[in-house]
Amino acid sequence: MASRGFIELLRLADLARARKSGRRGGQEFDWQGVVFEIGGQRLVAPMGQVSEVLSMPEYTSLPLVKPWMLGIANIRGRLLPLTDLSRFLQVPSRLPQLSQRKVIVIDHDNNFSGLLVDQVLGIEQFTQEHYRPEAIDSNSPFAPYNHGKFLKDEQEWYVFMPSLLAQDLQYSDAAI
Repeated sequence: MASRGFIELLRLADLARARKSGRRGGQEFDWQGVVFEIGGQRLVAPMGQVSEVLSMPEYTSLPLVKPWMLGIANIRGRLLPLTDLSRFLQVPSRLPQLSQRKVIVIDHDNNFSGLLVDQVLGIEQFTQEHYRPEAIDSNSPFAPYNHGKFLKDEQEWYVFMPSLLAQDLQYSDAAI
């Protein structure tokens, strides 16, 4: 069972890489995010909107819900609704078996939910100079939840905002 400890391990691993490379352990960075992948698209969610990362927990299916709503899991006494984000966004997952995928837990502004993604790659840190207010392609299924991008090491890191997903009425209305 991975929990807040997993996020802390990711942070400590980044701190170790920072010290090894000579930077000062994140003091020069303005923004941190959890990097994840879904359907081959690499995205980064703000650390403030991700409370933990889990391996796929046991869950109970729910009747009369949309196919992307997997069910609910009991996580330390709290009921966590589980959403298959790839099915919700109609993006084919690269990992068809649920047990191989990860759950990003959102606990922000009274929204407690789990987003099933293909993989979580770690924590990335950015400065203000890395940020570009350029949106992902408007035809992308991620576009409604995107808030610009970071350009770092010749890679684009599109920002995925779970808070925008939580405001989407299609997402919040999972009943059939």
